[in-house]
Parts: sequence; structure tokens; C-alpha cells
Amino acid sequence: MGTPRLARPAPAGRDSLRPYRLTVARKRIVTPHLARITLTGADLAHYTEVGPEPRCKVLLPPAPGAEVVVPDTVPFWDAVRALPESLRPVVRTYTVRAARPADRELDIDFVLHGDNGPAARWAAAARPGDPVGVYGCLSSYDPPADTTGHLLVGDDTSLPAIAGITAALSASVSARVIVEVDGPDDEQPLESAADLTVTWLHRAGAEPGDPDLVLDAVRALPAFDPRTYAWVAGESAMVQAVRSTLVLDRDLTRQRVHFSGYWRRGSAEDD
Repeated sequence: MGTPRLARPAPAGRDSLRPYRLTVARKRIVTPHLARITLTGADLAHYTEVGPEPRCKVLLPPAPGAEVVVPDTVPFWDAVRALPESLRPVVRTYTVRAARPADRELDIDFVLHGDNGPAARWAAAARPGDPVGVYGCLSSYDPPADTTGHLLVGDDTSLPAIAGITAALSASVSARVIVEVDGPDDEQPLESAADLTVTWLHRAGAEPGDPDLVLDAVRALPAFDPRTYAWVAGESAMVQAVRSTLVLDRDLTRQRVHFSGYWRRGSAEDD
């Protein structure tokens, strides 16, 4: 495994954060549990490329059919919190799946899991013309210069970020990916020039969020170089368990394990 090379820009700082007032252009059901929603708007002329897994905040209507208020004032989040509850948007964190600023388009993938949460409900009902706000973006994938390999671990919610990272890796590196989804129909092709090994784990109808399936797969990995860079994202308990295993049992330093709890089983993001 060679020195890592990313085909996209290095992570940008917080000067890349700005609000975008957008609307739904179209929606495509990619897998049985995932909808890709394309957003559009003139604001995307100012979209900044920040790295292989650009995370943003998505601002959704506070009630079905309501407008989305996207403040102009700074600090942005103080202005959001100051809005009356009836106007305050629902805010969730998502990774941009693809951006085409020249076409004024942004793709965001939404996991569809029934009526469990306002973002899933919004995505299931989304129609062209529906208003939505975006605030972002930031990217955190930044392996050390001496990295010898890449390990990406996650669940359905981290698939857009994993797809962006694998697409950014060059042919000179190797990467191993472990992803938990509901079943075979939820698998997605991951494009990469790298030497890529992908393991799909299937819940087979079980409730998402149990860390054991992913944790067992990580523990079963063959030995790897301690200069590996690991990126772990998804359900919070799973992320913490995998990080502990990699640091305590696989001798990766904490600096070589980036971890991010995208969601917590039984809780909403704003709890």
C-alpha cells in the first residue's frame, strides 16, 4: 500500500460555510431504503468544494408544507435559534453525495426508514419545488502523510461519505470498506481507482443500530499495518465500539482513527 493520494482538494476550513436557499429538483429511489434527492438553486453558484466527504446541515420545513427560513444574519446558528418555534427549521446533518455547481445541483441521499424521524418523513414525501435549506460544507478526511492503507467502516448513513472517499483515492493505494445495510438490494457500487476490498453486512430486517454485526467484522479483519488510517461513521454506539477495538486491540493511535457518530439509536439529532 503506497502513500495516500486524494484526487480532490484538501479539507477546507470554516470559511467554506455558507447558507444556500434551494428547492427540490427531482428524487430518485436508489435502493429500497435510500432516496437520492437533487437540490437546485442560484446560490449553488457559490458552492465550495471542500474534500471527499463534504458534511452539511440540511434545513427542513418545521411542518409539512411550510416554508424554510434560512437566515442571512451572522452568526448563522444564533439567528436560527432566535426564530420562533413555528418558523424554526428542522436541522439534520448529511453528506453531499455529489455536487455540480455549474449545473446548480446538489445530490443528498436520505435513508428511508418509515415514519421514524422528520428527515425520513420529509424525504419520502419530497416533490419538485419543495423548499429546503443547506448550510455547509466541511470535510474531515485527512490521513497522515505516512498512511499505508485506508479502512472505512460505517452503515447506511455513511455510504455517501464512503463513496466520496473511495472515489477520491488514487490507484497507488489500497482500501478496505465494511458497510452494514439491510440487505443485498441496499448495496451500492463504490467507484475507486484504488485496490478496493468491500465487505457488505446485512441486517436482514433487524432494527438498525445494533453494533455487534459491524464490530464482529472489524474484529475478524486480518492483521494490518499500524500506519493504516481508519474512518468510522454511523450509529454512535457502533462508532465508539469500533474505535476502541482499533485503538486497544489493533494498536492504531487515536490520531489515526477518525470517528463520527452520525446518529444515536433511540434519539433524534436535536435531543
